[in-house]
Amino acid sequence: MRVRAILLLSLGVTLFGIMDGLGKILAGDYPVVQVIWARYAFAVPVVLAMTRPGTWPTLLRCERIAVQAARGVLPLLASAAVIVGLTLMPLADFTAIGFASPLLVVALSGALLGERVSIDSWIGVLCGFAGILVIVRPGVGTIAWAAVFPFATAVLFALYQLMTRLVSRGDDPMATLAWTILVGLVLTTFALPFGWRAVEGADWILLALSGVLFALGHFLLIEAFSRAAAAVLAPFTYVQIVAAIVFGIAVFGDVPDLWTLLGTALVILAGVYVLRRQVLDANPPEPARRA
Repeated sequence: MRVRAILLLSLGVTLFGIMDGLGKILAGDYPVVQVIWARYAFAVPVVLAMTRPGTWPTLLRCERIAVQAARGVLPLLASAAVIVGLTLMPLADFTAIGFASPLLVVALSGALLGERVSIDSWIGVLCGFAGILVIVRPGVGTIAWAAVFPFATAVLFALYQLMTRLVSRGDDPMATLAWTILVGLVLTTFALPFGWRAVEGADWILLALSGVLFALGHFLLIEAFSRAAAAVLAPFTYVQIVAAIVFGIAVFGDVPDLWTLLGTALVILAGVYVLRRQVLDANPPEPARRA
């Protein structure tokens, strides 16, 4: 069961890495709002296909509409930060910096959710941010100021995960996914008249593929987390960095330099360490019994 869940999650985050790469391609020719709108619009039929027609009228049923709606705005803002940021820096660098989000979840969970964060976890968080500094290298080249976009993405995605924890206590995962897509689709549709460019025939395929990958990626993650604990799966989300590196080399010719690879390794190791410490803190070993 765990192996299947890990494979599902790895495939899901790989699809996200490809989707971000497509966003980088499309952002060169189309307004950001148009690219994001297509992502949500073409995700709708995929979500409907994954659910039984008889359940469609109740798909949006939830306990706290305001919380779901507010949560749905976060991935929309994150998508905008991703697409703008990818026009300014390589895909691999952006993805690695964006993976500060698991570290931020730990850092913010104490203040926002009242969860205990151990000293060991804080050390891991600081090491992860050291890895980000290695990638960014403030004062060297043009990547430093552009790093504000992947870091903003990380903050937004961390808040998104924390709010997902809140809504998951009472709402069905498919309802949460449906709200995510509905909020993004409605808001981008209203903004679409201010940013639309005629689409060439072949580009419709890329726009549609972006939406399909968006929906399938989320669906695979939902399936994965329904089969195994989050603590088991969370470290494998870093597969997305590998997918981004491969896509960046194959499509854009962006070969990461040694500093980027070193910083990425620090971010991944710190993230895995922090996640592991969180598991150990939540499930301390039982004291040995005396004979």
